[in-house]
Amino acid sequence: MNIKSPVTGKENITLEKEIPSSEFIDAYEKEFGIDIKRFFKDLPRVGLYRCEDTGYRFFEPFRVAGDDAFYQELQKYPWYYMDEKWEHKIALKYAKKEDKVLEIGCARGGFLKQLKGKSISADGLEMNTDALKESEKAGLSVFPDSIETFSKKKSLYYDMVASFQVLEHVPKVKSFLDASLNCLKPGGKMVISVPNNDCLVLKDNTGGPLNGPPHHMGQWTMNSLIALQNHFPITIEAIHIEPLQKYHLAYALRPANKRVAEKLRNKIGPFAPLFEKITKLITYTGVSSLTNDIVGHSILVVFKKNND
Repeated sequence: MNIKSPVTGKENITLEKEIPSSEFIDAYEKEFGIDIKRFFKDLPRVGLYRCEDTGYRFFEPFRVAGDDAFYQELQKYPWYYMDEKWEHKIALKYAKKEDKVLEIGCARGGFLKQLKGKSISADGLEMNTDALKESEKAGLSVFPDSIETFSKKKSLYYDMVASFQVLEHVPKVKSFLDASLNCLKPGGKMVISVPNNDCLVLKDNTGGPLNGPPHHMGQWTMNSLIALQNHFPITIEAIHIEPLQKYHLAYALRPANKRVAEKLRNKIGPFAPLFEKITKLITYTGVSSLTNDIVGHSILVVFKKNND
């Protein structure tokens, strides 16, 4: 079977590496206590590919993408669905009172509630059944549809279509973006935020197991987002880079702490754990004072749908 770019549909791709499935399985079990073996049945390894037309990196085969049950396990962690995010504040600046807004993957409705508080008309899409129920209990307008299905009902209807931390989970990027744009009026705004794989938290795949399948199916950078203009009828209106958040510091410092720990074990053996703790504390304290000056976890891009 010929593998094609999920962004362009073309075969102009490169296999960067093959990763044993056991690496994903062991990492999720160790860090989250989640059994993901079912996604990798009869699959000894997963390919990490690069789309040469955009620079987007993606995992293949697509069948390793997470299901509803997988996300329900992750949502047990209080940090997984945050009601208020950095990108919400940015996106709100682009929403006018008379706008109609659609959020794809609205989770428990945190952003929809903020829009409602500003008297802005908004709908949401959510496939996680538990999160959907909570949104509905809050009196929000939420539908259990994929964007591909929903766009057939609401063509050229919205002034803004937003997705926050969603596109990196999507295997079929082109159909997702085509459907998002179909919902949008000409001149409307498509707001997308994703993890920034050029940042300290995620660079060189240091973001831990969540930055791979079955959670993330793709890895975006600023350049790959900019390249979308060459393949879809959109123009970039603005790019916003998140400052490093303190709750991401542990991930950001993970590679440095790992290198320090290895050196300490080699030099002082049994006393290494004590010095590791001291070193982590010093590093954390020093870096936390500079978070506003360090590139953080996410990037948000505001695209304008072309009129023609």
